[in-house]
Amino acid sequence: MKTTTILLNSLLALALAGIGNAYAAEEAQVQTREQIRAEHQAETAGMTVQEREQYRLQKQEEMTDEQRAALRAEKQKAKAEQKKNKTAKQQGAGNGNMLRDGSGAGSQRGSQGGMGMGR
Repeated sequence: MKTTTILLNSLLALALAGIGNAYAAEEAQVQTREQIRAEHQAETAGMTVQEREQYRLQKQEEMTDEQRAALRAEKQKAKAEQKKNKTAKQQGAGNGNMLRDGSGAGSQRGSQGGMGMGR
């Protein structure tokens, strides 16, 4: 009795291991935003606005949770990079641009007839 139980349990374990390896071999492919955009443009080139809307809804329904999570992470990364670039651009980023601070200091007098020019 114990021998048959051990034998059946070992066969079950081997079968589960074999099935698990077969499922593990199937990997979910995650596309980048650029790949999805290129695919979308190719497929919707000759569609009307209504057809494009239906296509978009259908594609959203087909997406897996992993694909949605990957797209969200990529979008957040792109937003952070964009914000970083915008902040660097506003600060001048060492490219020779000087930002006005409203203090009136600097060469604002010139030929405009500023203070002390005697005009």
